[in-house]
Amino acid sequence: MIDLRSDTLTQPTQRTIDAISEAKLGDDGRLSTDGKGEDPTVNKLEKTAAEITGKEDALFCNSGTMANIVALLSYCKRGDAIGIDPFSHIYQSEEAIFMEEYFGRQAILYDSDDMGKPIAESLTAVLLNRSVKLLCLENTFGNKGGTCLSVEDTNELCQKADEHDIPVHLDGARIFNAAAHLKVDVKKLVEQANTVQFCLSKGLGAPVGSVLCGTKNFISKARKVRKLIGGGMRQAGVIAAAGIEALKELESLQKDNENALLLSRLILHNTNFNLNMKAVQTNIVMIDVSPSGLTAEYVQKKLMKNGLLVKATSENLLRFTIYRDIEKEDIYQAASLINEFFR
Repeated sequence: MIDLRSDTLTQPTQRTIDAISEAKLGDDGRLSTDGKGEDPTVNKLEKTAAEITGKEDALFCNSGTMANIVALLSYCKRGDAIGIDPFSHIYQSEEAIFMEEYFGRQAILYDSDDMGKPIAESLTAVLLNRSVKLLCLENTFGNKGGTCLSVEDTNELCQKADEHDIPVHLDGARIFNAAAHLKVDVKKLVEQANTVQFCLSKGLGAPVGSVLCGTKNFISKARKVRKLIGGGMRQAGVIAAAGIEALKELESLQKDNENALLLSRLILHNTNFNLNMKAVQTNIVMIDVSPSGLTAEYVQKKLMKNGLLVKATSENLLRFTIYRDIEKEDIYQAASLINEFFR
């Protein structure tokens, strides 16, 4: 069985497993005089994450959802509005932030083009709304097929928000995939964003965790918010050690991007679905099965019976996600199964 449902399936390396067993531990929930926790391995991970992203400080969270929610709660009070794309992961999958019975922040939606870049007129209208206290961006944009915002795009958007005194939070769950595609240092890619979160537990292969990065003052506030919503951890070095090792595996993401491109080329000429090659930039390939007259869920079930696991993300869209444990021979076999089914 070839499993292309998500890069969260990436397995930790033996080096990662060894690091977990050797981690030095403390109590991350107890703050030392410098405002950090007392677990030395968590502190090392947070320092490493801050250095890699070029931010002053960082906060280890148990998931990308928690990191994003902690960020948005730290920026905004109940009733405040957040400018966000309706197809973004935060709005689609982390919706508790916008639910009145939970956190009660308001969403003001802007439109993006097919590549996930906010449309200027739509974004300007959102930024002119006085209730908007934060702008959220996503890079890579999962629901648009793993597309990337360039350094220039990100800087332009952040500068536009800054003109209206609105900070920017970047959901960078797969930001290192974007950096690999664009061939830029991730620092440049997130430089103008006030805060960024990235996942350790997707293509990087750590079993748990995401990191929120920003200024020292912001992270100090976010640390208190994390505790309030149940995110405090004790001997968390056992999972932070895996995160440190994951950040040594960045070069593997380029292979994942290349394998996604290979898959797209192998299935490109099938006329029973639509594939936008311009959107195949990182480790995700999405196809629209509408021309076949079938639903994505039906195709998903049929491919599973043939030995290929994929994810239906809507009525018509199927997603294939590549990660470190998927080799070239798997790509060729997956392409053969896809083409054979649609033939």
